[in-house]
Amino acid sequence: MTPHHQSTATATVIAVAVVVAGDSVLVGRRSAMALDAAGLAEFPGGKLEAGESAAHAAARECLEETGLAVRIGALLEVVPATSSAGNIEIRFFAAAPLPGPVIPRPPFAWLPMADLAQLPFPTANRRILERLIAGTILPPSGDQGGS
Repeated sequence: MTPHHQSTATATVIAVAVVVAGDSVLVGRRSAMALDAAGLAEFPGGKLEAGESAAHAAARECLEETGLAVRIGALLEVVPATSSAGNIEIRFFAAAPLPGPVIPRPPFAWLPMADLAQLPFPTANRRILERLIAGTILPPSGDQGGS
């Protein structure tokens, strides 16, 4: 128990927003030139900035990558992984778009959750994908105003 905790203490934290709206989820595709997971599908996210919480980083990265402002909800999963830069810890958060424009910038788009199983995602996303397909990930409440 302790060795596992110590190994993730030095990992770079990656915060990811799993943005759900109705029966759709926000998904992009990594560049074919990316060092890690080239050409694979992805959710918006990235590294924390100095002094930033993982939840704030997930919202910031989503806005930077997609142009969509989101409300961050519950921490869904914490997944240790490795990348070309070393050990990483991916923190997946439930998220929902805030009122306003909801058309994301490419390469991100709204995809039906039913289509997720057909997309090539990194292995670290497996549990999140299973939960999305099963319908057990709900967006944070209070931001949709009955839309």
